[in-house]
Amino acid sequence: MFRSGVTRLSGSVRLGRRTRAAAYLIGILALVMWLFSWAERSIVPTLVAIAESETTRVANEVMVNTINEHLATLLNGKVLLEFETGPTGDLLYVRTNTTALNQIQADALEVLQQAVGHLEGFTIRVPMGQAFGSKLFAPVGPKIPIRVFPYGSVRAQVYDSYDVTGINQTRYNILLRATCSVRVIIPLIAAETEVVTDIPLTTVLIPGKVPDTYLSFPPVR
Repeated sequence: MFRSGVTRLSGSVRLGRRTRAAAYLIGILALVMWLFSWAERSIVPTLVAIAESETTRVANEVMVNTINEHLATLLNGKVLLEFETGPTGDLLYVRTNTTALNQIQADALEVLQQAVGHLEGFTIRVPMGQAFGSKLFAPVGPKIPIRVFPYGSVRAQVYDSYDVTGINQTRYNILLRATCSVRVIIPLIAAETEVVTDIPLTTVLIPGKVPDTYLSFPPVR
């Protein structure tokens, strides 16, 4: 009976040890999962913001360089504005050449789609401190490599704007607005952003009749 009691006691000790080991293991796994979840909530928004910023910079640079490279071809032989003057030579109105502007818009869309279609993935490296959103320790820690794959569609639109400059003078602008909708794909993460770039096509200063008297009042404080 004494030996049987010892055996039962030893078995109870082993069972207790196993229970404690299992509890420790479950606790460690729960802690690891909590740390992973906390790190994901802390890091992912920063990584997405950085990836969007870099992708916006790259897409904007590509669109501006593409239009500037093809601008001479886009405008070649096209009359964008037609001026109508009166008997005394005074400018009566300015009329846009819709056919030419539509052609520029279509040609610009084609070259932009080709340029954006050739965008390749690139790698950005974010310090651990910056990934956690720390301002004081932003450059501190090992750098996390992030591979970003930008995919997107492009829209092109020609529009005009004007603003008053000087006395009875109006600056009339015709611009090409290129809009690129980019989907940033990081492993296991995806986000969307939009890049808008305005490229001036032509600017003309339209003078008006200068008044005999001009009064300038200081601003009221």
